[in-house]
Parts: sequence; structure tokens; C-alpha cells
Amino acid sequence: MKKNLSTVIIVAVCALALGPLCTGFFGPAWRARWLLAWAANEYQDGHIAEAEKTLRRAGELSNELAMDPEFWKLKFEIVFNKEKPTAEAISGLFEESVSQISAVPKIQQANVATYVAEMLRLSHEKDRAVDILQRFYPPILKREASENNTIAYFRSLTKKGLETALLEIDAALVADGKSREEFLDTKAWVLHGLGRDELALPFAEEAIKKLHSQNELPSKVRPADRIAFQDLLFSDGVASEEVAVVPNRLDELKKRFSYVNPLEIDGLAKKIAALRFHRACILDELGRTGESDLDYAWLDRFGFTETDKLN
Repeated sequence: MKKNLSTVIIVAVCALALGPLCTGFFGPAWRARWLLAWAANEYQDGHIAEAEKTLRRAGELSNELAMDPEFWKLKFEIVFNKEKPTAEAISGLFEESVSQISAVPKIQQANVATYVAEMLRLSHEKDRAVDILQRFYPPILKREASENNTIAYFRSLTKKGLETALLEIDAALVADGKSREEFLDTKAWVLHGLGRDELALPFAEEAIKKLHSQNELPSKVRPADRIAFQDLLFSDGVASEEVAVVPNRLDELKKRFSYVNPLEIDGLAKKIAALRFHRACILDELGRTGESDLDYAWLDRFGFTETDKLN
């Protein structure tokens, strides 16, 4: 009897010691992540309806899952995997997003909202993206500079609330000391949306100049190659009639600097493309098409012909 009692005591002590650890490994959060992985497998296998159900169960098990970008990525892919999702499906996704962001810790809500808003923007749901940000961002004077920039830029894409966007981007620029080219670009794009192109152009110019002068190149570019890399990346395009007979300069960069991660090159080129496209639009409105042609030629030379994808 004593032997059996000793065994029970040992098991009880182990349970007390290991219980919290096991809960961490096999509790709701762990099971939710397991279901997320399972849902991803179902989705990859083409079982969309099953993946949606599994993902919903995962979200219900743990609020922590809403802080995982992979959760949102799959959630959006399930809805937008069709050519044209129904209005009901999009509305349902939005309401679920609001509910799940509301359930995460207050301190994390703005970060999660930023990610979800970006997913909405990429899905051409710009108005809903702004709505999400308005719901979960703090008031303008309590936001991070990057938050004010994000919501101001998203407003500029909807062409609504632009006077508010102007206040937001000005707050971002003051807080940041006008050091980030993306903030300057947002200011230019908001002013452009307001039809104040004369005021917008200096900000667009400064954004491009700042990006160039800051030597923002991929980390692996060798010191001896930096000037050559910059020359290829930042120099103007060629006359439109020559574009068909010259190689794509983005491909040139990747081939010539093959030791650099091509994704980094793509990301930097797209950033420059967005700034140059914005400047070209502003120049067009000012009737300075000879100058905007240089930006359009650069876009053509780098393969950014679908300019609607740059916003």
C-alpha cells in the first residue's frame, strides 16, 4: 500500500511541475497552430471548404492566432482564391477580421490592423482597409509616425478624407523629421489627390532624391559594385521607340549582380517605381509631359508597365 501511495505522490508532484508546461505545449494555442497548419495543407490540396472550416476552428480556439501573419494570409487566400468573390464573402471576411482583431490584446491591435489593412488593399478593398485602420488606430496625436503615414496613404488611394490625410501625414513628417522618403511620397500623393500639384511636386522630387542619396541598396551589394549598381538602378529610361530592342534593366541587375538576393532587388526597384510613377502623374497634371516621359521610360525599361499595381 505504501509503495502504491508513493507512486501516486510522485505522479501528482510531476503533474504539478509539468502541468503548466504541458498546457503551453498542448493547450488551446498549440492546438490552434496545429489546426492552422492542417488548414494550410487542406488548402494546398484543393479542399477549400474544409480548409475554411478548419481555419475557423483554429481562430475560435485561440486569440493569439490573430497575431500570426500566416493566419491572415490563408484567411484572405481562401476568400480571394476565386476570380470574383461574392460581396457576402468579402463582407463576412471583414466582420470576422474586426471581431478577431478586437479580441487580441489592446497593445497589439494597431499592428494587426495594419497587416489586415494591407491585405485588404492588395485585394482591392481600399475603403475597408481605411475602415479597419480607423477602428483600431489610436487618435492622430497618439499614433506612431508610421501609423499616420499608413492611414494617410490609404486615404489617398480611396480619394476620400484627404484633408484628414493631410493632417495625418503632416503629423508623421513632424515626428519623423522628414527623413523617410515614403512619408514625403505620401504627402505628395495626398496633395495630388487634392489637386494641389504645384505643392505636391517638391515632395515627390525630394522623396526620389532622398532614396537615391541614402544609398539604400541590398545589403549584399559589394562596396566595389555599389556605384555601378546605383547607376543601373537610378538612371533615367530610354526613348520609348528603343524599349522594344533593349533588355529589361531589372533582369540586367539580377544577372550582373547574381550574388544578391533577387527578391531584395525586386523590392527596391518596386519602391523606386512607385515614387517615379507618382511623380509622373503629378508632372502630367502640371502639363510637364516631357519630364514625366522620363519616368514612364524608366518604368517601361524596368518592366513596370502595369502601373495600377504600384499603388
